[in-house]
Amino acid sequence: MMKKTFVWMVITWSILIAPEGKAAQDARLSAMLNKPGAWGLILNSEGEMDMAPLLSTNVQLKVTGPLVRAVVRQEFNNPWNRWAEGVYVFPLPAGAAVDGMRLRIGDRVIEGMIQEKKEAKKTYDAAKAQGKRAGLVDQNRPNIFTISVANIEPGGRVTVEIEYQQMVTQDQGISSLRFPMVVGPRYIPGAAVTNRPPSGLGWAPDTDQVPDAASITPPVQHPDHGKINPVSLEVDLMPGYTMEYIRSATHKIKVTQEQPGHGIVALDGDYFADGDFNLEWKPALGQTEAALFTEKTDKAVYSLLTLTPPTSDLESTIPREVIFVLDISGSMAGESIKQAKRALLMALDRLKETDTFNVIAFDNRQFPLFLKTIPADRAAVARAKSFVNARNAEGGTEIYSALMLALSHVSNEKGRLTQIVFLTDGSVGNEERVLEAISEHIGAARLFTVGIGSAPNGYFMEHAARRGKGTYTFISSVEEVEEKMTRLFRKLESPALTDIKLTVEGGGEVEMFPDPIPDLYSGEPVVVAVRSETQLTKLTVTGDMGGQTYTAAPEMTPEERPGVGKMWARWKIDSLVERHNKATGGPDAAGIRQAVVDLSIEHHLVSKFTSMVAVDVTPVRPGNEKLTTHAMKTNMPRGWEHGKVFGMAKTATHAQLLLYGGLFLLALSMGLWFLAAKRLEK
Repeated sequence: MMKKTFVWMVITWSILIAPEGKAAQDARLSAMLNKPGAWGLILNSEGEMDMAPLLSTNVQLKVTGPLVRAVVRQEFNNPWNRWAEGVYVFPLPAGAAVDGMRLRIGDRVIEGMIQEKKEAKKTYDAAKAQGKRAGLVDQNRPNIFTISVANIEPGGRVTVEIEYQQMVTQDQGISSLRFPMVVGPRYIPGAAVTNRPPSGLGWAPDTDQVPDAASITPPVQHPDHGKINPVSLEVDLMPGYTMEYIRSATHKIKVTQEQPGHGIVALDGDYFADGDFNLEWKPALGQTEAALFTEKTDKAVYSLLTLTPPTSDLESTIPREVIFVLDISGSMAGESIKQAKRALLMALDRLKETDTFNVIAFDNRQFPLFLKTIPADRAAVARAKSFVNARNAEGGTEIYSALMLALSHVSNEKGRLTQIVFLTDGSVGNEERVLEAISEHIGAARLFTVGIGSAPNGYFMEHAARRGKGTYTFISSVEEVEEKMTRLFRKLESPALTDIKLTVEGGGEVEMFPDPIPDLYSGEPVVVAVRSETQLTKLTVTGDMGGQTYTAAPEMTPEERPGVGKMWARWKIDSLVERHNKATGGPDAAGIRQAVVDLSIEHHLVSKFTSMVAVDVTPVRPGNEKLTTHAMKTNMPRGWEHGKVFGMAKTATHAQLLLYGGLFLLALSMGLWFLAAKRLEK
């Protein structure tokens, strides 16, 4: 009897310390089953170990002028003996306008259609139950999507093609594009929600602070077991001018120069989906000052204006208050913390003695160097450097608390410009809470975000900077730190172009985005999308640059460019979703939601409230055959340390708290067992 009691106690203990259900089972079994070469083994939807479909990715990017057109092919290969459904969570650029999806099965092609999100899910589930091949693309976050592919036959292959469009990024005469390849593990704060089904198949439960956590935390392949999801990528680069160079700091590339203004770029070597691909190119004769691209439809004329103001030679004479915030959580361990430290040390060297400053490091706690901002004299800067060099990466990513502490250090001293420089990978699940806090509390301060590592949370970093009236800088490697930080210093030390207004003549009724136009810094272009009834005849841009009035009314010949209308629609949808997030429910929120749905369907775009679904007409799975659902694994982002994220650190799980609680309960149960045994002996 005592032996049985002890066995049940051990079983109970093992359950109590399990981090979070399925994820814990995966972790406990991975040492046995996920050996090198056995990476197809995975927990299925029934909690059993099974063989997951294999995945490979092909990316085709075409750049024409300021627009990027992308086709992403995800091939699901099911070499096993069961009918399978693959569910894969993957990233896309935050500003991507996803407007196409199709299934390819052999020679058959099934085109996707846009439906309201719940309706698309019903369509997909019905097809899945009927044994039909089907595909569904959902937007979980603006930069996180899910592909679900049902009824992949044993030995069969299904390819899902997704098409999207995005803008080329321009900064100080350099153009770039970024293609993210992996969703990094997110820090998920809050209490688990148990009164409804989970939102997805991820390792984290939905919480009161991150209600969709299960849909943004795909299972992660342990680096010791090899990498998965091989990737091929090609860029057809036609920017419209001769290029001085084409380069990538994230991947080795080979460039075939077709002609002076045309290059074919491909990955040089074998790569897997474990980090963002970033490509940069620079015009040989300087950036074109202004360009206007248009697209005419039956309903409207869409225009896309890009205008680069001349770089200001002015240096701001206003003394600064600079608050540096350094992420030292577990996800920053490895290469990321090296990049962040080097960047911060460079920034400290640029401080002037007329500036005041502070440094705040954070994980799931906050470590301010000083109680308030102090003058940047030599002794204070030297102390700050020692403080930075001594930091190690571990713990959780409590960005919200760190941000609020930084804002509390703002002195609001009259005549002093406050800049908050936030260095992080942004790997958190509660982005909206942080973004709302920035909007509410930023005041007159400016927030500059520096994305660190191979797979930063680009959506959060870009939008945090936008709401903080600053800029976002992406640093992918230690080798990039000096160049990228030098660009940032120019912005920090030069006056911004503020109060920007675009006035147009002609066109009839006009609607433009972004509205208002955000402040711009040295080398950044004005980019505005406009919907009008007829062709615009004149555009004038005005603004304030360090107390001087800036005005430009360039004469431009419009160039026809397909896709301009979709960019305008994407930006309007983003604006509507921001309004919806701020609404507290009721008819206003319902009306905004319906406006998003209508606009998404009109322009055939995936959004927060619409999905894309494709269904084959012929059932293929016999009714007596079982369908097994698999949450497809992703790689750990390149350079991250698995143990710091999924071990004792709280960056991605609550393992530490649960482990301590489990150990306490184990000790308690062992004590009770010992007392019971003693009584029986008597």
